[in-house]
Amino acid sequence: MARPSICPLLVLNAISAAMAAAAAAAVPPSRRSYPNVTLHSPVLSARVFMPRMGGGGRDRDADNENVYYAGSRFEHGSMIGDVLFGDREVYGRGLWRSNPHDPTWPESGVGLASEFGCGDDGATCVGKGDITNGVLGYDEAKPGQPFLKIGVGALVKGSCPECVGDENGVYRFNSPYKFHRLPVWYVLPSPGPNEVTFVSEERVGNYGYRIQKTARLDGNIMTVRSILTNLGEERFTTPWYSHHFFTGDDEPVGPGYVLDLGLSEYALSTSTPRFRQPGLGTWSADVNEYFNVTMASDKSISVSVKKVLPDGVKLKAEFLDDNIVTLTDGSFTLRAPSGISVYEKIPELQTQSRNPFIYAYNVYAERGTLSPEPTLLLYLEPGETTTWTQHLKFSSDPEMPAGLPFLSFFWSEAWRVVPSDNLSSGSALALLVACLGVAVAAWARFAGPRRRSDYSSIPDH
Repeated sequence: MARPSICPLLVLNAISAAMAAAAAAAVPPSRRSYPNVTLHSPVLSARVFMPRMGGGGRDRDADNENVYYAGSRFEHGSMIGDVLFGDREVYGRGLWRSNPHDPTWPESGVGLASEFGCGDDGATCVGKGDITNGVLGYDEAKPGQPFLKIGVGALVKGSCPECVGDENGVYRFNSPYKFHRLPVWYVLPSPGPNEVTFVSEERVGNYGYRIQKTARLDGNIMTVRSILTNLGEERFTTPWYSHHFFTGDDEPVGPGYVLDLGLSEYALSTSTPRFRQPGLGTWSADVNEYFNVTMASDKSISVSVKKVLPDGVKLKAEFLDDNIVTLTDGSFTLRAPSGISVYEKIPELQTQSRNPFIYAYNVYAERGTLSPEPTLLLYLEPGETTTWTQHLKFSSDPEMPAGLPFLSFFWSEAWRVVPSDNLSSGSALALLVACLGVAVAAWARFAGPRRRSDYSSIPDH
């Protein structure tokens, strides 16, 4: 019986992977499109939507007029979504208030969109002393003057619709503010098509910040590293969280969605988890109507969805309370009905002694998202820098995903076509080197290093 040759298979696999990566970024133009770069690993891809970029030029000016997110709430460098693992998608845009998408609306984020602040009105977080709600210089500014929203830029006090007639000048976190000046971000050099880094800095009066975001894919791991520096003359303390606009294959939140929280209410004598519902009776429905919230023997907490959330229903639960002794490392595991799961941790919570800390652990949900929101607290003196990293691991059912034959390169069965007793070690090494050379050449030809054309536009749908 003739022995099949492995090298052509490996070459075809490599070419298929490279062509699939290139095709993922090439989307037909439409009336409304958004500049982005698509990151790739052999098993994972993710779209990073470009913020407003510096550098000038006609093409850059056109891109800046059409960014995916230009609102006044979320970090402009944190728009990471449309994550494909195998043939399954998470953090997509199909269900999160996207029809039609309005880039200027504060809530129009995607995927890992993050915010500096506590997600409530007021320049400081309620009952938390001098912890700022993600804003700097707000109290000092008069109506019409600028203040800073960290990660967003310089905004105009009193310019939001809900600000009109408000004599107290309360900061409205979820209302669209006008920009004092448009923010500018820059792309730093990256080592290849699996990584991109943005940086931006802003100053107003005695306040200033510099924020750097690096998104990277390695195998089935995504990391998003944030570096924040206080450029001002005043210290500040602020919460930060990633909203996690999570659905699987654009399937509405309902049965099959499960969230395991990385916290333990170990001091409770009962087996019933404790949590607050701050919006109950006003803007949110009862969590217990839609979720089963259970506690295991080790006091860890799991949330499973028992019925589909209708349009208009919103849920919020706060799991950290000053009156409950809770252990948490800020981690969680999200599972979608399709079988894909995402485990996130923030390693710096275990390795850094004073910055960051855990501030809150909330869960938000509606039809278009199941959002765990572990919230960090950041404390920065003038000139100080702090760093934190979202480490996300994607996994699915043990079977090889359908629709991706090129991934057979990474399964051990693909190597069984060559009987080991008929192949010397020297021949095997030579064969491997030759095949890897062809694979690298195919990857370089079709997928990277990244060129300007890779910052492609994709349609709004």
